[in-house]
Amino acid sequence: MFEFIEPATILKKYIEGYYLVEINNSKEFLPAERVFPNGHVNLIFHYGAPSKFKNKHSTEYIEPRLVLCGQQTAYYEVSLSGNTGMILIVFKPHGLKSFFKFPINEISNENISLNDLIKNEANELEDRLLNCSINSQRIFCIEHFLIERLVFSKDFDRVEHAIKLIARSKGQIKTQLLAQEVCLGIKQFERIFSKHVGLNPKKFISIVRFQSVIEMQRKSGNSDLIHLALENGYYDQSHFIHDFKSHTGLAPNKFFNGSK
Repeated sequence: MFEFIEPATILKKYIEGYYLVEINNSKEFLPAERVFPNGHVNLIFHYGAPSKFKNKHSTEYIEPRLVLCGQQTAYYEVSLSGNTGMILIVFKPHGLKSFFKFPINEISNENISLNDLIKNEANELEDRLLNCSINSQRIFCIEHFLIERLVFSKDFDRVEHAIKLIARSKGQIKTQLLAQEVCLGIKQFERIFSKHVGLNPKKFISIVRFQSVIEMQRKSGNSDLIHLALENGYYDQSHFIHDFKSHTGLAPNKFFNGSK
């Protein structure tokens, strides 16, 4: 079972939505799936058996029941349990900072137990969730938890405007222009953006552009990689190949041919 649910109106400014995943399979773990950077931070609650996680710098391990997945700059691999039941809360790129005091760049390329960040509150949330019997109850508990933590950030609107400009340009915009658009000096803008998004603007832009290439190829079926590179603002082939290898571990031709 795979289902998407929209957040409550008060949370739509910060959260894309909730993905519900349930699997009932006799295997202990399913084959690993490679996941690529997408510019979002996720909070996952496993009410079934947790997944196995591995990035390119770590050994494989079983995730905590409540895990916060920071911004990723390279691929990672996930093996879902054969008895999966999970809620994936997908935050907007700048959304998580409105619920937590720490700078979001501190958890980049990390999967961290929520218990390690807010021990007592995480334990209480986990207990409430484990006592729920259906997903509507679990989502109600999650939203109550988030709404209670929601705080106003004076820099939120600036970062939100920059995120919208990056999305509109499909990752073809310079950091200097973004700083000008939000009326900040470039160093101050980079610091504020990183604190809210978890990545510096240049790295986040590269991920948006990378995702734009994938979406364009999926829609058009165009296998002309040079055309894809030029359409998405890569200044030469080596730049295109370097970005893809950085994010996926694969050259573009191998990536689009489904090779690993």
